Amino acid sequence: MADRSTTVRAAVVPAVGAPLEITGVELPEPGPGRVRVRLAAAGVCHSDLSLSNGTMRVPVPAVLGHEGAGTVLAVGEGVTHVAPGDAVVLNWAPACGSCHACSLGEVWLCANALAGAADVHARRADDGTELHPGLNVAAFAEETVVRASCVLPAPTASR
Repeated sequence: MADRSTTVRAAVVPAVGAPLEITGVELPEPGPGRVRVRLAAAGVCHSDLSLSNGTMRVPVPAVLGHEGAGTVLAVGEGVTHVAPGDAVVLNWAPACGSCHACSLGEVWLCANALAGAADVHARRADDGTELHPGLNVAAFAEETVVRASCVLPAPTASR
């Protein structure tokens, strides 16, 4: 299968201390263990300010936004807990399931929550510059591609 990408709009912080820029970014198709989500909502948190002004370090340029919810558009190979059309929320710090804290059932203390989850990168559409996902989610975009561990099915409303 050929590598395909989709162009969406996103808010990008081009450098520490610089204002956000709305620009087109190319997202990869979701590969194995990845999920593409169309965002319906994104929280604006003080952490995003801290990432953009350098208080918290993140590689730049980056697509910020670590609080998001939306609808699954596509899933990669091996993803079985969500399917296209599912409503989901995004988790910026997914538990690894294998560290000491996770083995005790205390997943909120996971020692590896941020390790490896931010390996899905977008590219700036106009020049191909690699864009990093701020805190794994990159919710300040129309769509995002994240690891499956960052995607949680949204509870359904019952009456």
